Amino acid sequence: MNDRVTVTPVDKLLGRVLDGKYRLEQKLGAGAMGAVYRAVESNGQPCAVKVMAHEAVADPALRERFEREARALFALRHPNVLEVRDFGVDNGLPYLVMELLQGRTLEEMVVEHTPDPATGIELAKDVLRGLAFAHEKGVLHRDLKTENVFCQWDGQRWRAKLLDFGLVKFQDEEKWGSGKKLTMQGSVFGSPAYMSPEQATGTPMTARSDVYSAGVVLYEMITGEWPFAADNQVEMLRMHLMQAPPPMESKREALHVKPELTAIVTRALAKKPDQRFADAREMLAALEAVPAPAAWIDSSRPSIVGAPLPPPSVLPPPAMAMPAAAPVGPPANNNTGLIIGLVVAVIVLFVVVAAAGGAIYFLR
Repeated sequence: MNDRVTVTPVDKLLGRVLDGKYRLEQKLGAGAMGAVYRAVESNGQPCAVKVMAHEAVADPALRERFEREARALFALRHPNVLEVRDFGVDNGLPYLVMELLQGRTLEEMVVEHTPDPATGIELAKDVLRGLAFAHEKGVLHRDLKTENVFCQWDGQRWRAKLLDFGLVKFQDEEKWGSGKKLTMQGSVFGSPAYMSPEQATGTPMTARSDVYSAGVVLYEMITGEWPFAADNQVEMLRMHLMQAPPPMESKREALHVKPELTAIVTRALAKKPDQRFADAREMLAALEAVPAPAAWIDSSRPSIVGAPLPPPSVLPPPAMAMPAAAPVGPPANNNTGLIIGLVVAVIVLFVVVAAAGGAIYFLR
């Protein structure tokens, strides 16, 4: 039996040696923007290489976004940020050379087995350490979420690294070598479950916007769930804009949270930016000041606690994803409250965004 196999242009890169230095040996992941490969350097050291897809290279804005991520990661040498070792262009294909990570994303950890609250808080602190360093360098992440955090077991505990600065924004464009603005004011990029209200409406973002997303991550690491969950993205954005987050204890059985930790999450998730922490460093300081345990599971009630065992396999950083337009129509039901909420969200989102002459793009 002959099975016909379709080989894409990216598949043909297997076995290729980029710039005579990096042999691509195994595809680890792929997306619309390109693919990530396990590779070996000329000195025999393993690494991961992200290569842009031919189709993406043809789009100047996407290519610039890829190069901006490279510039950001090169400047962010920190234990809690993915290490980038090299950047180049081989026969017209831009590529990033990164450390090869062993472990899993924070999203996978939560889905497979929600960590105990103490482990979750320690991982959130790692995220804030990496984010604080980025903020000090004048870099905004703009797409912070558990999918963009990678966890590794160091033999004693899980440690987290920030990934995917594809939506990076430089607060000082001239300092970073490019005065070009990739997204106009009024354009909306990001992941709805983690979006700050100002990000959802396309208004200017600051470090306080990343703080909001970090607050969502912290909430999720303690409870195992997002603060706002809905059947569609527009309703989820309406909740970020208008609804207070539910108490964390309501999201996880037998969970106890100290008032000091509740206050930190509440402040991070404030609707108005000036009511949040100024940046990740300030939020981290507040979190580190809470006496342990800041949150715990009542051991007298049936519950599964503890971090999962160290993973046996090597997994890649997520491949860059192409921003995709999200459906914005109301669901096919007669729930009056939901329909009203959707109308409010549509008015808030599209009137504000249209007035600014922008567009909306959602990442999963």
